Amino acid sequence: MIKVVLVDDHPLIRKGLSQALNKDEISVVGEASSLSEGVALLNSTTPDICIVDLNLGSASGIELIKVGIVQNPNCAFVVLTMEDDLDTLITAKAAGARAYITKGSPVENLIEVVKTVLTDRKDFIKLGSFKDGAKRKDFGLTERELEVLQLLSSGATASAMGSILFLSEATIKSHLAAIYRKLEAANRAQAVSIAISEKLILK
Repeated sequence: MIKVVLVDDHPLIRKGLSQALNKDEISVVGEASSLSEGVALLNSTTPDICIVDLNLGSASGIELIKVGIVQNPNCAFVVLTMEDDLDTLITAKAAGARAYITKGSPVENLIEVVKTVLTDRKDFIKLGSFKDGAKRKDFGLTERELEVLQLLSSGATASAMGSILFLSEATIKSHLAAIYRKLEAANRAQAVSIAISEKLILK
């Protein structure tokens, strides 16, 4: 049985998801509407999968993913949101999400993701139509380098980044060297400062 928790600040959405998912080998074992409730729920239920919205009132689902991965590293985080821009998807992926689904996707697709995301931990799953974010200077950074840059801003070590992105520490260091070169940054702090000011990553 796959244990699932739902974290969304809309009761009707949680109810609909619970009704759709509670069948066959899937069991919804808890619901939460905020960041604090979500953290407590992850502690009390140790689920296999957490389906989380990015907008949790005054908090972000990204925060829950970052905290949740530390306290429950075996839990797969699936983002279900109205946000359909690639910048947000990249940020969620860098935070540790295993899948990203827009709320316009058929519920059957969500069910399929729930059933497969635990067995396919190396491939990031995305479902929905996505658009480019606001035009900005990108410094020639690749999608992977943006993921590393987002993790860099959270204080993650090269080893930790490698574990999250399924890359070797040497590969991460190679990406970091490329990031510093492209941003013309001398160190981690300067790279993060430039990235935030240029809106390459979220704070």
